[in-house]
Amino acid sequence: MIDIDGVGLSWLGHAGFKLVGELVVAIDPFRITAVSGDKADVVFITHEHFDHCSPEDLVQIVSPETVIVAPHVARDCLAPFPNEKLFVEPFEKGEVFGVPFYTVPAYNVNKFRAPGQVFHPKEDGRVGYVIGLRGLRFYHAGDTDVIPEMSQVEAEVAMLPVSGVYVMTAEEAAEALKLIRGVQLAIPMHWGAIVGSVEDAVRFKRLAEALGVRSLVPEREPW
Repeated sequence: MIDIDGVGLSWLGHAGFKLVGELVVAIDPFRITAVSGDKADVVFITHEHFDHCSPEDLVQIVSPETVIVAPHVARDCLAPFPNEKLFVEPFEKGEVFGVPFYTVPAYNVNKFRAPGQVFHPKEDGRVGYVIGLRGLRFYHAGDTDVIPEMSQVEAEVAMLPVSGVYVMTAEEAAEALKLIRGVQLAIPMHWGAIVGSVEDAVRFKRLAEALGVRSLVPEREPW
């Protein structure tokens, strides 16, 4: 677990993270290894795709008290869980158990499943999150390309996808860093499972540091 000014951060693999501050926060857990027995106080889901909204993983880390935050497109995926749910749209602010957050659009502009059809259309309402813990802001971009809305994001820590295919490449993620304000630490994600390799992550790290932003390639950790 990486300590960031009192907040513990663990990369769970792919786009999954565990943040431990005042509370335990999970983001997009997928193919995790749950060994700690910890339960998440809050789970943030960026969208409905199986590698981001995984009931098989969620059941390992939620308790009856866990609150799940997700966009409307994830309703069906989360239907098996009786937990309190907060369904959100882009540009929405909220707070759960004293943890503030706001949503950022997440969509494709140049990654296509078929001619003229992107993998993540803007109109579907998928999101990224800026989550506040112990005075720090953590931006998890979700599945997205470089988009103009990133210029409205302020965060000390940015978790950005780098695999290409469905999301930004390492080079595009470095361009995103130029838009996001206040980033002190950049962490590459969305690699090592399905698409993307450690080479993508290392390339992003090199590009981020060339921009003067500290970056690290995390090792996968269990929950």
